[in-house]
Amino acid sequence: KTVIIKQHENKEESIKEAAKILKTVLKKGDIILTKPRLNSIKLKIRHIPSFIISKLSRGITHSCLYLGKGYVLEIGSTIHDPRIKKFKLENLLRSKISLFKGVTVYVVQPKHYQNRHRKLVLDVAINNFLKKSKSLVFSYFNMFKLWMRLIFKFNKFSRKEKLIFKNDWNCSELVAYTLKKAGIKIGSRKTKFFLPATFAFSKHFKTKKKVILK
Repeated sequence: KTVIIKQHENKEESIKEAAKILKTVLKKGDIILTKPRLNSIKLKIRHIPSFIISKLSRGITHSCLYLGKGYVLEIGSTIHDPRIKKFKLENLLRSKISLFKGVTVYVVQPKHYQNRHRKLVLDVAINNFLKKSKSLVFSYFNMFKLWMRLIFKFNKFSRKEKLIFKNDWNCSELVAYTLKKAGIKIGSRKTKFFLPATFAFSKHFKTKKKVILK
């Protein structure tokens, strides 16, 4: 399940190689997680938000949904572009490599996930997010609230969570909302308490592939 790719002098070749491997296992509605290589003080200081998330989320800092045909539903790929958008997989890898020099990518899916579930997830992703993307943004304040809830151990679970569509999102909440809105069984954890690592380590999900670009 794990593939290690050593970066070539031409980084584009490494990115294309990683994307090709990922596309062999990716299906519409799969979850893509990224774990940046934060192995120097300089990188940690330069990317403090990612460093904080990595400490709370077992190193995994970002999540997004695969839409098929080489595209992902992406939010907040850079601080200068916090919008929700349809983004090429290669561009996702390229942005992570340019920021962190190295990255680990996980392909994850819910354990109970059939083709009909995937279609429902895509319907929510397209109609609830892509079609309304001009009014939706990534929220660092939203992430700050999540950190506070986790630090002070507020209630993470709810049997009857009311799913509310809003204008500001973080990446893991967006993915969790989409899955729950589509009726996928991913546990009773509230969507606002999902971290990127939740999709990798929760009993309700399974990892299909792990690609390390170093």
